[in-house]
Amino acid sequence: MKTGVEVDPLLRALGAKGRYQLTQLVLICLGSLGASYQLFANIFTGRDVPFHCAPPINSSHLTGGSDEIPWNSSSVTYDTCVIRLDTNTTGGGNHSRHHSRSYGCLYGYQYDLSLDASFMSEFDLVCGGYLLVSLAQTLVVLGQALGASVASMVSDRFGRKRVLVGSQLGLFVVGVGIGLAPTYPIFAVLKVVVGFFQQGVVTGVATMGIELFTLESRVLIVVVSNLFWAVGTTSMALFAFLLRHASWRVLQYTLSGVSLLTFLLQFWLVDESFRWLAANGKVEDALQMLRRAARINGKNIDSILDNPDRWQQLSSSSDSEGDSAHLSVTNASTEVVSSHLAKNLSGHVTTQFGQRTRPLTVLDIFRHKRLLINAFVTYYSWITVAFVFFTLYMTSTSYVGDPYLNYFLTAVMEMPSCIILYFLINRFGRKKSVQMSYAFTAVSLFASATCRPFSGIYIVGTLSAVFAMFGMLGGSAAFSGLFFYTPEYFPTNLRQQALGTSSTMGRIGGMVAPFMKNLAKTKGRELPRDIADIKLWYKEARNANIQAPKKAVSTQKDV
Repeated sequence: MKTGVEVDPLLRALGAKGRYQLTQLVLICLGSLGASYQLFANIFTGRDVPFHCAPPINSSHLTGGSDEIPWNSSSVTYDTCVIRLDTNTTGGGNHSRHHSRSYGCLYGYQYDLSLDASFMSEFDLVCGGYLLVSLAQTLVVLGQALGASVASMVSDRFGRKRVLVGSQLGLFVVGVGIGLAPTYPIFAVLKVVVGFFQQGVVTGVATMGIELFTLESRVLIVVVSNLFWAVGTTSMALFAFLLRHASWRVLQYTLSGVSLLTFLLQFWLVDESFRWLAANGKVEDALQMLRRAARINGKNIDSILDNPDRWQQLSSSSDSEGDSAHLSVTNASTEVVSSHLAKNLSGHVTTQFGQRTRPLTVLDIFRHKRLLINAFVTYYSWITVAFVFFTLYMTSTSYVGDPYLNYFLTAVMEMPSCIILYFLINRFGRKKSVQMSYAFTAVSLFASATCRPFSGIYIVGTLSAVFAMFGMLGGSAAFSGLFFYTPEYFPTNLRQQALGTSSTMGRIGGMVAPFMKNLAKTKGRELPRDIADIKLWYKEARNANIQAPKKAVSTQKDV
């Protein structure tokens, strides 16, 4: 491993939390606004619009197949998805007979709101096509999965800023394209693409935000980044409410416009990651950035660069794995994955005698019983927490009361969850913090599901909604906590790969969750009751029998 410049000492000399870093952090985290809008836009652009079957244009006859039934002999009911015909006829002996027939919506649909109030109504995604509304959200998560696999590699190769601002511009362009989509197939394809760019933005935000600061500040910075994400999810309720009488396309354009404003700010004001510049031998660019930061922070650049000759080593230092600055970061909403959670070693297993063996790969997880058990528990945890997180968002507008207020209160739960998790980790460590978050989520959702069958009673329905919001409070904390705890559950040399596969498994829960809204319409909204139980059985990561050096497993003191 080649030796490069120690970045953290330079950042400390610059002022670990100086004005420059804080300003850059705010500008970077603004990207979370547009990213959160595009992830959850379907909640309002695809909102439910009350409808029923439309009557025939010719009001004198109703035609069903080859039958023509006069209106004066029939009672016609236009229901959702069904036209019911009740006909009474008189037979011999003055006996009357009752005939009932049902037809599909032969003449289309009639909506209680304007046709363009939602893409559901504009594309007629009702009755047999109602699952396509949920599919649109699943496609966004699919795009996230594709973006996560590409964004980190491109970011390592071409720079953090290019990925961030490029993805931000992509969000705007594709977001506007979604608003212009004339048909559902085009709309659906663009949803995948917008998910792809959305992941590029959150990857850039998480990576650049963490790389601005020293290693010991990582937990606090992640919390701040999550707070910006929460501001985005909550503020979308305001846009949706103000534009509730406008076309869904207008709302889509408005949400996309935020990405354009953010792109302009980040393009002109955000600097490339100093860690990336240093690790990739960009000497002049790194020095220029450092001088600017020192000037803004009021520091003497000469005292920071105590040995300028050391910078010449950058031109020959190309081993990015030797610097903890290089990250592989993904986010699924409030999702932050950082290899800063564990310093990279050489990429090989080292025995207690100092001998190097073959490199570990993700396949080694399935070759060792202990690792396989760890992986099963971790994957299950990621799937369930992502499932709960997205389900609570997608069903938030179906609670008793105003849908905009219910969504807002659900989203705002992410704010206290960030702060609570920060203090929990500092007080109890990562493992217990995750366990407590899961337990709180499970209890809250069990209470919500218990009240749900009686939601016809207003007070009970309100209690069900309140418990569900408490579930979001715990679920959001559990989601964030998993990003800290998962790396500790595997040897150092497998942490990044295990983290990546865990995040991918979480996408499964995210892709299934949108369809729970459809289940809520037919079966009653029963939220998962036991999603957290298995987490309570987590064993201490440090007690796992893993063949790796002791320093491969971080202790809670590393937080």
